[in-house]
Amino acid sequence: MLRTEMPEPKTTAEQWQRCSVWALLPLLVKAVVQWAGVILGGAYLSFSERFQHYAPYALTALALLIIGSAVLNWRSTLFRVSAKGIELSRGVLQKEHLLLAKSRVQELQVQQPFYFRPLQLFTVSLDSAGSQQQEFYLTGLTASQLTLLQGGAQASQHSPSTAFFRLWLATLYNKHLWLPLMAVCGAVLSQLDGQVGEQLVAQGGEMLQQAGLEQSLTVQLAVSFALLLLVALVLVLMSWIWLYPQHFLRDDTQLQLIQGSLLKRSQRILKKRVQLLRLNQPWLARIFGHFSVIFHGFTNSQEQSSKFVVLGQGIDEVNQQLEAQQLLTLSELQQLAWQRFAPVYFRRLLWLRGGVILLLSLLIALLVKTQLIAPGTGCSLAGMAALWLLADWWAYRRWHGFYVQDQVLYLWQGGISQCWQILPLWQVQKVQLVQSLFLRKQQLVQLRFDTANGSITLAAIPNQQARELYAQVLSWRHSIAHGLPDASTRITARS
Repeated sequence: MLRTEMPEPKTTAEQWQRCSVWALLPLLVKAVVQWAGVILGGAYLSFSERFQHYAPYALTALALLIIGSAVLNWRSTLFRVSAKGIELSRGVLQKEHLLLAKSRVQELQVQQPFYFRPLQLFTVSLDSAGSQQQEFYLTGLTASQLTLLQGGAQASQHSPSTAFFRLWLATLYNKHLWLPLMAVCGAVLSQLDGQVGEQLVAQGGEMLQQAGLEQSLTVQLAVSFALLLLVALVLVLMSWIWLYPQHFLRDDTQLQLIQGSLLKRSQRILKKRVQLLRLNQPWLARIFGHFSVIFHGFTNSQEQSSKFVVLGQGIDEVNQQLEAQQLLTLSELQQLAWQRFAPVYFRRLLWLRGGVILLLSLLIALLVKTQLIAPGTGCSLAGMAALWLLADWWAYRRWHGFYVQDQVLYLWQGGISQCWQILPLWQVQKVQLVQSLFLRKQQLVQLRFDTANGSITLAAIPNQQARELYAQVLSWRHSIAHGLPDASTRITARS
């Protein structure tokens, strides 16, 4: 008697799944963008007397075409998670099937636009090694489908969030957050017509003049306080929309960051793909003892950022992150015997900053001569700029250095602001020895280490010391590459 084995039924995860029907909303917007040229052409022809009679039929056909393309896109896009990896099938006339092994997933970003918040739906993009674009982009995913793609690991919403006050302060001292602030200010100013603004200023001046308060110090202080209060309110809205709450999750394999209340965003980087770690502490953050921890991950995509910034971290939280990455803590770093850059490098830097101070002084003198600013204000601005540049130069010369331990390069760049850069040397892909005319004359070398996402530069070290470090990195090439066989660990050298 011949017995045949029945195939095992596929699990729910291995079955092909489709995104929520609410995914038609962004797909309709995408279809409108794709057919924007046809829409504009049809709108132009609808005003023509010759084609005005056919306009209703053309508009109906165009609407059906847009809606039909969005529906077909939604119906034909399927995905599943199987033992082979993550699979995606899409297309109607031209079918496309993608298979991405889980081990090749370099970055997974999760976003939750405001129109998906009430529906608890998400948008996911995945990148892999060796690619120049996104492999997967899925919108309208449910929470269970998101958990399935993430392998069941995601940051809990009940995990503690960074305090709102810390995130609000981070909007002041983090430069990458100034762009949204300028965008908000630009949007407000664009809504105000030039003549309307002039009329408001003129009416306000007349009211103050009638009351005899146009030179009142109290009024000037009140206006200044109102402007500061307006800026503080804008920063509060930015923090609530983009940053708060901030949840950070670390496990044995990955790091995940969730930020934002209205515009929710989630990012993930594999732990072994962290190629560079930066600890930034601008001068304002130093007053409060806060840090920004920047993780640089590995991705070849030119469209997606491969780093995320954990804002408003205290020294204890930073030390926990460093220990989790098996790195020296801040207290241990401060006790190291740092190797310094050549003193002649700082003398040259002093001359350069002196030139900058001279140019600023000439510019301010020109503004004073044209009566754009008062002489006292000009002198104050020039003095503060010169004092700041010289103090920052002195602090940089006083607090800086680099150190190599356990095949990890630590670079400390001090100054009024502080920055620590930590680079595991097995992540280096390219080493460069650079000598300008000045460095060659002083027998110095600039040594640069490049990874797939970020670089570290030792500004000016002796030639012999640079050659020795250069040789050490190359000598670790084969031993480290055998331990981590991924392409991101290969090192190439160029002098």
